Amino acid sequence: MKKLILTLAAVACAISPAVAKEKMQRAWQATRTTDPVTGVSRCVVSALDYVGKTRYSRTGFLYPVIENHPQHGLLVGVSSGGRFRLPTGTILWRVDDQPFREVRPEDGPVTTDMSAMPAGLTPQDPVAAKAMADAMAVSGRAIMAATATSSFAMGDTARAMLAELRAGHGLLFRAKAAAADTGLPDSGMYRVGQITKDGLKPVPLDASLASALADCGI
Repeated sequence: MKKLILTLAAVACAISPAVAKEKMQRAWQATRTTDPVTGVSRCVVSALDYVGKTRYSRTGFLYPVIENHPQHGLLVGVSSGGRFRLPTGTILWRVDDQPFREVRPEDGPVTTDMSAMPAGLTPQDPVAAKAMADAMAVSGRAIMAATATSSFAMGDTARAMLAELRAGHGLLFRAKAAAADTGLPDSGMYRVGQITKDGLKPVPLDASLASALADCGI
């Protein structure tokens, strides 16, 4: 009997770590969608809120996002959540003890549609037409900075940020406007990272990140 008890105890000890591992939450997850109108498919890696196996985002909160966009290429940054998306503004972003970065919405994808301009208002002179196009691009980026619900880095910056994430342990970020740069200390400076039952914590850069990136082919 004693030998049987010891054997059962050893089996229980061998099983327990596997059970615990199954109960660990995946901080990062890949989400695939297909637009029912355009048919464009996308795969986004994000760290959302969760209860059990249910993932969700909340209005007024920010979430880190990584995407290999079919048109704009690699995008790394932050998106606002919930049904009603709010402007994100400039984001302060830092992995571990790396220097912090500023991710501005106007640095991300911007589309300026010249076709929307009435033909009669388009200058015939090439120089004037280019000047108008440049002015519209600047105006478009200014509008985006005020209204965009995502702040993304692109190109070399996005690739450098992704490399930091892959090699890092924890991610902190917040809206730059959440804390004033001058005057009395602002409690908004502590609105960083991910909300957990134990308060705000760095978003873990664990094995779930590599798994989700692989799921999206990134």
